[in-house]
Amino acid sequence: MKTTILKLAVPLIVVFAFITQCDSVDPGVGDTDTDTEEQLELLSPENSAKDQSINVELVWKQIRGARTYELMVSETENFESAVIDTVIEADSFDNASISFNATSLTRGTTYYWKVFPIKQRNSGPWSEVWSFTTRESEAEPGAVDLISPNDGINLEEGEIKFEWDAMEDVENYNYQVSADADFTELIVDTLVSSSSINVDDLEAGEYSWRVAPELEAGNGPWSSVWSFLVETGDGTDDSGDDGDDPDDGDNGDNGDDSGDSGDDDSDDTTHPKVTLISPADGDTDLSTNLEFTWEEESGFNRYEYQLSDDPSFGFVLMEETVTGSSYSVEDLDYEKEYYWRVKVEGAHDEWSDVWSLSTESESYTAPPSSGDFVTTQNSNFVLNGETYRFAGTNAYYLPNYEKINSGVVDRAFNLFEESGVTVLRMWGFYDGYDCGYSRHDSNENVIQTAPGEYSESALRDLDRVIAKGKERGIKFIIPFVNYWDELGGICQYNTWAGASNPSRNMEFFMNNSETQKWFKDYIDMLLNRVNTVTGVKYKDEPAIFAWQIMNEGRNSNGNPAVLRDWYQEIAQYIKSIDSNHLVGTGEEGFDDGTPSEYTVEDYSNTYVLRAQLGTSYIQNTAIPEIDFGSAHWYPNEWGFGQNVTDDMLTAQRAWLVDHQRIADNHDKPFIIGEFGFPAWANDNVHAMYDDLYEQVEDLKVDGNLLWQLVADGEKCWEFGGNICYPGGREDTELYNKFKQHIDNMRGLK
Repeated sequence: MKTTILKLAVPLIVVFAFITQCDSVDPGVGDTDTDTEEQLELLSPENSAKDQSINVELVWKQIRGARTYELMVSETENFESAVIDTVIEADSFDNASISFNATSLTRGTTYYWKVFPIKQRNSGPWSEVWSFTTRESEAEPGAVDLISPNDGINLEEGEIKFEWDAMEDVENYNYQVSADADFTELIVDTLVSSSSINVDDLEAGEYSWRVAPELEAGNGPWSSVWSFLVETGDGTDDSGDDGDDPDDGDNGDNGDDSGDSGDDDSDDTTHPKVTLISPADGDTDLSTNLEFTWEEESGFNRYEYQLSDDPSFGFVLMEETVTGSSYSVEDLDYEKEYYWRVKVEGAHDEWSDVWSLSTESESYTAPPSSGDFVTTQNSNFVLNGETYRFAGTNAYYLPNYEKINSGVVDRAFNLFEESGVTVLRMWGFYDGYDCGYSRHDSNENVIQTAPGEYSESALRDLDRVIAKGKERGIKFIIPFVNYWDELGGICQYNTWAGASNPSRNMEFFMNNSETQKWFKDYIDMLLNRVNTVTGVKYKDEPAIFAWQIMNEGRNSNGNPAVLRDWYQEIAQYIKSIDSNHLVGTGEEGFDDGTPSEYTVEDYSNTYVLRAQLGTSYIQNTAIPEIDFGSAHWYPNEWGFGQNVTDDMLTAQRAWLVDHQRIADNHDKPFIIGEFGFPAWANDNVHAMYDDLYEQVEDLKVDGNLLWQLVADGEKCWEFGGNICYPGGREDTELYNKFKQHIDNMRGLK
């Protein structure tokens, strides 16, 4: 499932090449869409508006029959070249308008913009062309006022405190540090919930910084840009430079001046350097459960402790404030080098020396096989010698929420157990901070923080989620990476590798040696990881139903054989490490060229069979190392209309029949890995889901997974087709039908 967020800003000066699902939609036989041409209305900023922010929200009205819109912004009225050319997908038909944040525009410039609605038929026409002009002055109304460090100041390496004036009714601020004044080389890009932030890992060099308030409508205007120079400290004392009198002594006034020096500490306390005791520096073959000790300094009983796998502490694994002179840590990784240090609480930069240690090798014995891995036989899933069919749900968010709000996770598992869900599909990844949600919220539970660098705390959250599910008899289908930008995905791998257009660039991802090494390293790490709760390696864990290579992989306009060959290479790599688990592609089920294997006459729209997305369900399912067929089903998003009709339901049955038959031809099971209809528990949702349950049970489809069953309001409103129970909307009737379907699937043989 592609989660669409409309209010995220995207960089300018990049012309987006695009191919949308709906561009290729052919109404086909029996289409009932009667949309007439309707010119959509632009709303704001008003036409010819002056003095606009360089971060401007463009708003227009939705029109009937269009879910997707092309937006163009240009500095020329004839749109000879565009600074923005992108496609925006509406996340709800309940909203009267759609908006897009255009950011980092040029000051004192007139821009022209227009919008094109994409519909099942009768797409367009373009809206009128409106214009607006950005303000020339640097200081903008509503901009943050910076406080410190002052513009142009020279600073020594170490912790630097950045401060700005708090703004009324603003809770969060976007804070950036860049190696250049144009902010193309971002060093820090994060969301801050206060009016200050401490940064302690800037190397010597020149930097620029700025701040913008986070508003309901998107980012507010950026502050002025201030610069500063970080110099390598040489140990000299420049504290007397404030005075011009070379005869000033070392006594008297120096004491008074120190109180006005502007240091972060408000008192004159000298913080001693802590002396570490144990484990001794360089100790090896240590237990994964350790007690760290240091000398207690006279007059100080609270200390700050840090543990890292980076000697420069660019990334801190553990940071605690400790009362006393010892701290215990459990469940460190085996065969890993760590670094630790301690300082008195409140000290600015008076850390102890950095000591290192290495943990022991793992003595691991695979648990005896309990015989409860899912296998395949005669086109069926088999568990403990019996045919295994299921209806379950997606819950991609669980490992992230184990950190953010574990109560959401526990309530979800309570609901899954009550409803009889035994199969759950969730993400086994979260990559980096440059793409997706983590780009705007550093509190997201990122697993791979940099290429080949993994957060142990995030992995332990994944461990706990699997252990919680295992206790309740749930099995997990787990993809290794996302095609979409959410949770990093291939965008993050491509960004790390320096791709100029990283988002959804499958061609670059598959053919770059670095991205492929990092991806395989991640797979190897996860398969060989020992769950810190269950004590079982992931590759030996029966609670894992199957691995999927990628969520909704595509390679738009590419030769489907290229993606097919890559799937096979990765599947072979997975099976070279893990011989216990099934492997699937995680694809949507699209094909190429309207193959004869499909009952084409039953599709009122053949887009899904000729989608030109560089992928072929027929070719992918034939891969020997792929153990089962997988497809998704979002009929309203794929050109079958916005209301459930007989034509849509006929195509729905054909989609199930055709994909099941193609998988059966290769003696493989078939599942619907995702399905949904984005409306808030209305008649359309009931009609589509009721029919799908009936058809799946009649055809004895091997499995289907709703997007998605949620237990409370925390995730209820994320997608219109969710079934929310008992919290959120309390979709009691939808829930009871789904629960009955789960029970019916379990009884099919």
